[in-house]
Amino acid sequence: MKLRVPLLSIATLAVSLAACKQKEAPKNSDLPKLDQPLSSEKPAASKPSIPQRNAAERANQLGFVKHLAQDTEVVVSYHNGKKIADRIQSSKLWKLVESEMGASDQNDPSAADEPTGPAALFATEFTMALGKPTGEQTANLLTFSKRMNYLQMRALPKAFAAAMKSNDPDAFSKSLRDSRFNAELAKDLLNDPKSGITLSEKMQMPPLYLAFKTTEANRPAAAQELASTIANLSMLGQMVKPIATESAGCKFEGMKILGSEVSKLMAADRKSMEQELGASMVDQILAVINQKNIVVLSGTVGDYVVLFIGGDESDLKLATDVDHSLTASTALAFSDAYASKDLAAMVYVQKEMLTSCMSSLGGMDAITSGLRDGIAASSGLGDTRDLDAMLEIVSERESALRKLGGYDASGMIAFLEDGLKIESFGGVDAGSIDWKSPNQLAYLGDSEQVVLFANMTTDAIYDEKARAYAESLLETGYAMTMKFVESPAESDELLQFKGLAKWFDLKLRSDVTDLWDTFSHDMGPSLGHETACIVDLNGSTPAVPGLPQAVVDHAKVPRISLIKPVKDRAKLATSWDKMNTTLTSTLGKISDLTGSKIPMQKPLSSEKNDITTWFFPMPFLNDDFIPSISLNNQWLVASSSKNQALDLMAKASAGGAARDGVFFRLNFKAIENYARDTFKVVDENAEALMGSQLSETQRKLIKSSIMTLGDLDSLTIHSRREDGMLRSSVHFKTR
Repeated sequence: MKLRVPLLSIATLAVSLAACKQKEAPKNSDLPKLDQPLSSEKPAASKPSIPQRNAAERANQLGFVKHLAQDTEVVVSYHNGKKIADRIQSSKLWKLVESEMGASDQNDPSAADEPTGPAALFATEFTMALGKPTGEQTANLLTFSKRMNYLQMRALPKAFAAAMKSNDPDAFSKSLRDSRFNAELAKDLLNDPKSGITLSEKMQMPPLYLAFKTTEANRPAAAQELASTIANLSMLGQMVKPIATESAGCKFEGMKILGSEVSKLMAADRKSMEQELGASMVDQILAVINQKNIVVLSGTVGDYVVLFIGGDESDLKLATDVDHSLTASTALAFSDAYASKDLAAMVYVQKEMLTSCMSSLGGMDAITSGLRDGIAASSGLGDTRDLDAMLEIVSERESALRKLGGYDASGMIAFLEDGLKIESFGGVDAGSIDWKSPNQLAYLGDSEQVVLFANMTTDAIYDEKARAYAESLLETGYAMTMKFVESPAESDELLQFKGLAKWFDLKLRSDVTDLWDTFSHDMGPSLGHETACIVDLNGSTPAVPGLPQAVVDHAKVPRISLIKPVKDRAKLATSWDKMNTTLTSTLGKISDLTGSKIPMQKPLSSEKNDITTWFFPMPFLNDDFIPSISLNNQWLVASSSKNQALDLMAKASAGGAARDGVFFRLNFKAIENYARDTFKVVDENAEALMGSQLSETQRKLIKSSIMTLGDLDSLTIHSRREDGMLRSSVHFKTR
C-alpha cells in the first residue's frame, strides 16, 4: 500500500509555506518503538528520551484520533487546510497563474472570510480512518486479484493449444475475445477454493470513518449537508431502509443497503445468469449477497461531523474517552517528538495491517504458477518440460528476492517549518538498500552549484538475487516466445514475426547471452555498490554552427555524471573487451540482415593524472559537453562532461564526510540563478537566435515565471535506518 502518496501533493503545492524557526527534532533513537505496549516504567536516567505524551496531550494535536478505538488499523489526517491554502495562494506561482487567467480576488473583501459549503469541511482538519478488520479484508481483495491472475494465466495455454490445432491463424486471439472464454474464467474464479464463493463469504465492508472538523457556527450546516447526501440513497427504493444507532453517546442516522433486497433484484434475472454459470452457482452467489449489507451513517462527534460506512451499524465503535482511544496507545508515540509543530498531516498504519496485506500481495508467482498448471493440463504443446522448469525457477527466485524485504508499523508526521517537513517511521523495506555501509561519496553534493544530487549504496545480496531473477524472466520469456513460433498460425504479421524470431535465435541469441553474462558476471562485480548522481548547470556551450559567439561564450549547459567505485579495474577492462567483441559481431550480423554496413565505432581516449577517458569523436563538442567514460583504479564516471568527471574523481579521491542510507537533493536556488542567467543571454542575443527581439510581453512573462522560483529553496529526502527502524525525512524548504 502507498499511503504516503497524498503527501506528495502537499509537497508539490506548498510553494510558499512561511518559515517558523524551531528546534531541530530529536532523533528516532530516542523514540518509543511503534506498536509496543504502553509501559509505566520510566526510562533509565542515563538514556536521553523524548517525554512521552499522555492521551490528552496527543489528542490536543492529533484531533479526531482521540475518538478512534485502539484497534484502528489506518489513520490518514490532514490539518490546517485553510492555512496551507492561504500560503499557496500568496505564492508567486499562484499570483502568476491568477494574472494569466485574469482572475485575482486580492481586492475582494470576502476572500479572507472563513470558507463555506463543501470547502469548509476541509478547512481545519480532515481525517480518514479504517477500523478492524481492514487488513484482513484488504488481504481478501489482494487474494482475489492474485487468484484472478493465476486463473487467467492457467487458461492461456489451453487456448493456445487449441489454436495450434486449428487452421485459423487468428484462432488464439479470437478465443480470448470469445464470451465463453470469460464465462469459463468467471466459473473457475467462483469455484476456486482459494477465492471465489469461499472467500466472498468472508468479505465485508471494513469500518470507514470520514471526519471533518467544523466551527460551531458551520457545524449544523455541515451535518445537514452530509445527511442530505445520504438521504439521496432513498432513490434505491426497497433496497434501502433508514436506520439510527449510537456510539460513545453520539447519535448517528442514515441508510442501510440491504443485501437481501439486492439479492432479490438479481434473482429476477437469474435465467440469464444460469445460462452462464449454472443454477447451483447462481444459488450460491445470491445466498452470499443476501448476507451482505452496507450502512452509510452520519453524526456529530464533538467538533466533528462524521460520515461512517461499514457492513453493519454495530461496526461503528468510537472510543468512550481519550484514555481508551488510539491516542492512549504507544502506536502514536512517533508523533511525540513533534508536539510543538504546526501539523499538516499524520498517517499511521498498524503493523498487523501491513503484515496481512504484504503476505497476500501477488507477484510473478501467481502468473508463473498459472502458466505451469495450464501447460500441464494442455495437450498439443509438445515437450514443455523446459518451460515448466524455467517457470519454477522464476517463482523460486522471486520468492528469494522478496524474503530480503521486511515491514513494520508505519507512522508519518508532516508539519510546517521552513516550508514543509515530513518525518516517517517504519513501513515497507524492499531490501534493496545497504543501510549499514556509509555512502563515501555523500559530500559530492554539498556544493551550492549542484542542482541535483542522489546517492545510495545497494545491497550486494539483493543485487545478486535481482540479477538472477531478471535473468530467469528473460530466459523464460524467450522460451515462451519460441514456443509461440512453433504454432501453425500463418497470418502475414505472424509470419513476419516468426521469421524475425527464428533469425534472432539462429544469429543473435549467442551474442545477447554473451552480453548479459559479461554485464552481470564481469562488469557488475568489478564495480562497487555505491552510486552517486550529480547534475550541475556549469557546462560550457558547444560551438554549434549558427549559434552566436556571445551565446557560446556566456551560456551554460547542464552537466550530468554517474560515479561508482572500482573494485577490480583489470576485470572491468576484460569485460569491456568482451562486450566490444560481441557488439562488433552483432553489428556485422545486423548489417547482413539490413544490407547496409554498420561499422562498430571505435572510441578515442585521453590520459590525465592516471585517468583514462574514452569518448566517441563528434563534431562541435568540447570537454564540457561530450558523452564519456572516465576510469582510474578507484572510480568510474559516466558523464556528459569530461571536465565534470575529472573534477568529481579528484574530489572523490580526496575524501569527505559520509552519510548513510538514500539521499536526494534538488536545489531550486541553482535553478533560479541558471534561469536568470540564461534569460539574460537569450534576451541580449534574441535577434541572432530567433530573428527578432523579445517583445515586452514575452519578457514580462519570462521574468514572472522565473520569479516564481524565488519562493523555493530546496527539496531534500533522506532515508536511513535508526536503531533498526526505517526512517525517512523530507524537507520541502521555502524562502
